Amino acid sequence: MIAAVRGKLEWMGPDSLLIDISGVSLRLFVPVSLLDTLGPIGSDLKLFTHLHFNEREGQLILYGFKDPDQLALFDMLLGVAGVGPRAVLSVLSNATTEAVQLAIAKGDVDFLKKVPGIGAKTASRIILELKGKLVEAAPTSRAGGKKTGQESPEKTLERVRISEALSGLGYTSAEIQSALSALPQDQNLALEEQVLAALRYLGQ
Repeated sequence: MIAAVRGKLEWMGPDSLLIDISGVSLRLFVPVSLLDTLGPIGSDLKLFTHLHFNEREGQLILYGFKDPDQLALFDMLLGVAGVGPRAVLSVLSNATTEAVQLAIAKGDVDFLKKVPGIGAKTASRIILELKGKLVEAAPTSRAGGKKTGQESPEKTLERVRISEALSGLGYTSAEIQSALSALPQDQNLALEEQVLAALRYLGQ
């Protein structure tokens, strides 16, 4: 089993990348959201991996993730009947690990079925099979305590909703992240008010 790979970023595509490992280039398919966090070509990179055998095409395909938590969620979603790796990547490309876990814990079918490739039936199946396996809690550290400076799952889910709204209006990932960072953290604004605040920021 290939648990992780470390090397230099050689190339990035719309849904995959190449890592140069001592002269050997490995192609990994990754969540699109991960691509936005990577450094420039040539930078050092470590990804946690899942090696999947595609029976229809007779190929071994390597999938890469930023941390063990994202990989663990990928494995859990992949274990749901009728859910393939491409559909799981779509889920992880459109929401954070915490937001997906919260949606499953709350039985939020509407949240999951908005993801491209995940219909209402598949979303319901994911919740049915995984709801009891996930604990609805704030992200915790490896030592078991709450991470300092981390958002609650509710806040994470809220920011995903804002990102969806801005993306639907044609803004890029970089513009959306900039707008989210500029939102006031000390005000208890409704979701609609936060979207309007983000639009005002982007319109400056």
